[in-house]
Amino acid sequence: MAKILIVDDEENIRSSLKSALDRRGHETVTAASYAEGNKYTTASFDVIFLDVMLEDGNGLELLEEILKRNRQQIVVMISGHADVDMAVRAIQAGAYDFIEKPLSLDRILVTIDNAVKTNILRAEAGRLASLAYGDFIGESPAIRSLQSDIARSAPKAKRFLILGENGTGKELVANMIHRLGRYSDGPFVAVNCAALPAELVESELFGHTKGAFTGAGKSRRGRFLEAHSGTIFLDEISEMPLDAQAKILRAIETSQITPVGADTPIAVDCNIIAASNRNLEQMAKEGTFRQDLYYRLNVVQFQLPPLRERKEDIPLLADYFLQRFARESGTTAKVLADDALKLIASYDFPGNIRELKNLMERIHIYSEHHTVTAVDIKPFLPQLQGKEIKTLKEAVLEFEREYIEQALSRNHGNMTETARQLGLERSHLYKKVKRYRTD
Repeated sequence: MAKILIVDDEENIRSSLKSALDRRGHETVTAASYAEGNKYTTASFDVIFLDVMLEDGNGLELLEEILKRNRQQIVVMISGHADVDMAVRAIQAGAYDFIEKPLSLDRILVTIDNAVKTNILRAEAGRLASLAYGDFIGESPAIRSLQSDIARSAPKAKRFLILGENGTGKELVANMIHRLGRYSDGPFVAVNCAALPAELVESELFGHTKGAFTGAGKSRRGRFLEAHSGTIFLDEISEMPLDAQAKILRAIETSQITPVGADTPIAVDCNIIAASNRNLEQMAKEGTFRQDLYYRLNVVQFQLPPLRERKEDIPLLADYFLQRFARESGTTAKVLADDALKLIASYDFPGNIRELKNLMERIHIYSEHHTVTAVDIKPFLPQLQGKEIKTLKEAVLEFEREYIEQALSRNHGNMTETARQLGLERSHLYKKVKRYRTD
């Protein structure tokens, strides 16, 4: 069964097509005008059939509006006044197909079937991409909120700032932004700013011409040019020299870069994602980071929580890494016993997800048992030896209590706003707070 939207100002087409499709088990919604169809642009359908000529507007313009909100939406244009030029324009604008009136039901059914298959293939491609890149995994409220914010903002914005401690997954988030953004078909170019020699920063980022400086035996494309029509990820941007920051600011403002030794600027259009484990706002106030660059980059900001603040995600992440290492080595994945899960849940992981990943890799390599117990893990976490271990339930409840209290504090005790941010019913939150404070 497919979910279908029909936007056509001819009542007989809407009713007859809806009747035929509903009889075949599909869920069909109709709209009689541009304005009515525009109300559905935020919804998701398996396929939308959209008339080119509507009484109150142009269907091609509505197509653009739909794809702005969901670039993966399958839209099939239909018209009784079609010509080759119109069909080409529709396909170039992002239409999945173009069908002439009078409509053939067989053609419509085949198109729906193909659209459903396309959506299935896209979902599988996304799943495989997750395996390749490693999605930002988690079920905690903080991670669910983060995933939602990324999905909502990535297709719309071009500049992002990711802040968080080392090992919290900043490059994974950058990859997610790229894959969900408007330039997902382009390259993803990652630059570790902390590893760039100060004297070569400009050349690395913007390129250089042959003979521009001693040792420049040939021209070189810079990282910005490599990222054209894609995404450039500037990791640890706080370590970049101030003079280089000024050049990045100019590149953002003008959408142009000038290679070292060149006189003519080159247009560059790409997403710019910057990341840091330091407080850039404070650095900007102190003059150790350019304030104007900070504001240019800080269009959409993501603050990544440390692993100690999302401990309920540890079992999920641990299993993910064990499955991944097993898949890569062609072996059977190891399983963590309950006492092993209790042990790792009691640890704060100062190295965050990266430290947990390394721990799971060592367990995968060195553990001789299929089911891994706390005894197997203790040698890799000597900090925990002799430490009292809470049950997993106790650790999760303690984290939940602390998380709720922090949220209430941020909202000055406002239960309604805190419940909204945490995704809870107000009554449910009130019961939790009352129970915790009574305990």
